[in-house]
Amino acid sequence: MKLSSHYMRLREHYPYAIPDQELTATLGELAEALQCTHRNAQLLMGKMQQLGWVEWRPKRGRSSRSSLIFRAPAEDIALSIAKELVEHKDLRGALEQLSLFSPDSAAKESFHRWLSGQFGYTSEVQDNKRLDILRFPLTQPLQSLDPATIHFTTEAHLVHQLFDPLVRYNRLTQTIEPHIAHAWEVNSDRTVWTFHLRKGILFHHGRELAAEDVSYTFDRLRLLADGALYSWVHRQIERVEAVDPITVSVRLKEQSELFLQFAGTNRASIVPADRCAELGEAFALSPVGTGPFKLSHLDETMCVLDAFAPYFQGRAHLDRVELWHIPNLQQQDFDRTLGSFQMLHNYRLPDEASASWQQIQQKGATCRFLTFNLLKQGPLQDPDVRGLVMSALDRGRLLARIGGDAVAAADSFLTYRETTEAAPAAEPCQYDPERLRQLVSSSTGYRGERLRLCTIMQYAEDAQHVQALLQEAGFACEVKLLTAQQFKSEQRLHADLLLFSLMLDTDAELRLFDLYTSMQRHLEPSVKQVVASLLRQMLLEPSQTGRAELLARIESHLTAKRVLCFLYQKQLKTIYHTSVKGISLDALDWVQFKNIWFRP
Repeated sequence: MKLSSHYMRLREHYPYAIPDQELTATLGELAEALQCTHRNAQLLMGKMQQLGWVEWRPKRGRSSRSSLIFRAPAEDIALSIAKELVEHKDLRGALEQLSLFSPDSAAKESFHRWLSGQFGYTSEVQDNKRLDILRFPLTQPLQSLDPATIHFTTEAHLVHQLFDPLVRYNRLTQTIEPHIAHAWEVNSDRTVWTFHLRKGILFHHGRELAAEDVSYTFDRLRLLADGALYSWVHRQIERVEAVDPITVSVRLKEQSELFLQFAGTNRASIVPADRCAELGEAFALSPVGTGPFKLSHLDETMCVLDAFAPYFQGRAHLDRVELWHIPNLQQQDFDRTLGSFQMLHNYRLPDEASASWQQIQQKGATCRFLTFNLLKQGPLQDPDVRGLVMSALDRGRLLARIGGDAVAAADSFLTYRETTEAAPAAEPCQYDPERLRQLVSSSTGYRGERLRLCTIMQYAEDAQHVQALLQEAGFACEVKLLTAQQFKSEQRLHADLLLFSLMLDTDAELRLFDLYTSMQRHLEPSVKQVVASLLRQMLLEPSQTGRAELLARIESHLTAKRVLCFLYQKQLKTIYHTSVKGISLDALDWVQFKNIWFRP
């Protein structure tokens, strides 16, 4: 144990001592506090005195009381220990070291300021080789890196670095391209898809990928709970067969023109049958894939990815990517240390710093919206009451509450909208607070019942904004927060209003199909019938344009029936320093780590 740790242990033994206060202690008491022998206690106290941390005047005799004065503030020593722990990749230990101090202590503020300066690109030489490292902050801890069980965008992005699917979507050409599979074909009735795999693709644990791994991956997805993303695709799979070591056949129960797109998503990333079966649920935090990076460390505070040299698409330029989860890291820390970053996602660049930075206006966006649970008996069965709720959620007032230049009012999931039916009833009226309160109070369909708004914990702030606007209009409203897994279950169907978020990226067609499939669980029969019929037509429609028209018809029908209420969209942006080269975006509109390199 280092001397600084011994000093902190000694300070913990005298928690009420203040600097420069004279105390008395026997050598035995000091040895007990330091958890060492009397002889070692004498040596340690002597070293601390030489450094000026303590003033110690020993008296002869083990039972004699010596004079002890603490000179070094405990926070200064703790800060030095925390920095050293971070340099040894023990971020959790560093945070624990500082956990004894109050949230507003100088040590914590100094540590967070120092820590924010560690982000970005660093380069060091080890054994005559240059090691290039990129560090990012994480806003929340990672819960899963298993392609089948991820919930959040950051997890999906990391899965993209760790795993590979059979095919990939090229956003520039808007076509599906070979990836793990170098070719594929489909039979005449488009129910049997045959994939031919590349030879020599290695998993991170050294075994070569084979057809059995692909078969295992799709069979595993079929066993997932109904609430999983794209579970409707899983149910379409009748059988997966390894024809030979590099050929896989997937038989569907019926034609699905969306299956090949699904095969290119990160959810369909290929996992190793041996390690996945061996680890079970532990695979979520010990993933093994074929991607350009492999996981080398993961705990509550740090995720470390190292370049996988044998990657079949070529080795990454970076050697390591580190993602640090730091609770309560303040925004001003980022502002003060902007120069230490090379890339930032969804960050507003200060005007004075713009000269050396460039910005990508990404194609993707997240869309927040509400749906009405028509299975639950109550005032929202009345379409006029639903109209009043939609009017209460005036988007101008909502955007004013949210703030931010990347947020805009949403009126559609689609980049274009060819409305095939008039929907004047779905349009909220011009916002007049007093008039709206009068309409709510005089409504024959609403008698003051408490509306329950349900969403996941990560969207609590959005739910609070919606709750406030409803209360201003005269509605009683309470918020119920669930975990992402709970929200997929029947628990959400106890609520009146459901707040969702949808990522609108290159998988938007699949995501919308998944959303409308899920929404059928809480639609009234007549609306559900229309949506189900249009979704069925989508599965049979080979044209992307034709499928887009069907999605527009579904959206128009839901808004006309006042069961879908758009809130806002948040455009995704990435800024990067001019020293960063190789910038390209993946399907989730995050920068691909594999292609990044830095000009010295």
